[in-house]
Amino acid sequence: MDKQAKLLSSRLFLKLRQVEVVLNRSVLTWREADKERKRSSGISEAAHGRSVQVCEIVAVGRTEDGDDKRTRKSRKEAKRHSQLYPCAFTVSFVMRTRQHQWRCSEVTFHCNDQELCNQWVRVTNEQLSLLTNRPKSLLVYINPFGGKRRGKRIYEQKVAPVFRRAGISTDVIVTERANHARDHLKTEASLDKCDGVVCVGGDGMFSEILHGLVSRTQTDHGVDENQPDAELVSCSLRIGIIPAGPISKKSDLL
Repeated sequence: MDKQAKLLSSRLFLKLRQVEVVLNRSVLTWREADKERKRSSGISEAAHGRSVQVCEIVAVGRTEDGDDKRTRKSRKEAKRHSQLYPCAFTVSFVMRTRQHQWRCSEVTFHCNDQELCNQWVRVTNEQLSLLTNRPKSLLVYINPFGGKRRGKRIYEQKVAPVFRRAGISTDVIVTERANHARDHLKTEASLDKCDGVVCVGGDGMFSEILHGLVSRTQTDHGVDENQPDAELVSCSLRIGIIPAGPISKKSDLL
């Protein structure tokens, strides 16, 4: 496979260290610029290089001085950092951890050229806009009673900020009774305007949404799902599960 052409390549600063940052159509990489010195010191080169798939970047944006939490740990260092490299942008991305868990992480690059900083933000966001499977609008159902009544708080504190950062619009419905989500999906939801459905809850909420989507899809295609010989139509919408209640192995695998 041919090596992808570089869209951008610059020497920027990360925690006062110079790094070579490269962006192509599918990957963003950064590595300490002085690789030869690192090799001679016996330190593994891999320890000083990182890469992130463009499809796993959540957002890219300009960083104000007060937004860089890492430099705030030391006021003296933060002041010196800001004076040397006053321009910065932050890349928020998915970090895969153990047991198939995904966590949000971020990295902030600094430079002293405002135009260069703006170019990195603009070009990276252009690549994100080319991702055709990236959701722009989601329908979210929250079960406020399951999981020790933590569902709403989990969504508001953990999930909603990620959606906002990624520029995803949401229609949030807090369910009020059993089968509320199922019934809403079957009769009221505007599915043509959303790219996926997210359930915040446990097995019961997932089951409601799955059945509601299957039933709604058949109705929209004129299929009677109650007929034994009916050929059911597959639903094109994706379902996202935010655990906030009991989750069985079956739901976990799905």
